[in-house]
Amino acid sequence: MQLIQYSSRLILGISIVIISILSIQEIDFQSSVNLSDKLLHLFCFLYITIISWLSRIIYKELWLYVIVLAYGILIEIVQIYIPYRSFEFLDIFADFLGILAGSLFINFFKYLYPKY
Repeated sequence: MQLIQYSSRLILGISIVIISILSIQEIDFQSSVNLSDKLLHLFCFLYITIISWLSRIIYKELWLYVIVLAYGILIEIVQIYIPYRSFEFLDIFADFLGILAGSLFINFFKYLYPKY
């Protein structure tokens, strides 16, 4: 189990760096509501939520979800100051839906494997 935790921590750290870098990069298309962009947010935060839980850095799940959501909000706040990016509440909502989906996956996993 410790191997899963340590490898998840490494993957989480690398993932946070990559997502942070990609969140400040210039994108070619710009739309007020782009469905693929929102799905990307949803899946990224689903992934971050699951990897964060597997890493066991934070044991209280509620705090884990709050911190992951705060990371999403921080990304959006940073994008206010980048000329070619913009703050969107729908991105935060998509992040929240990804976290919610991640929590459902985690609870289903804990139901299947109660000893983990």
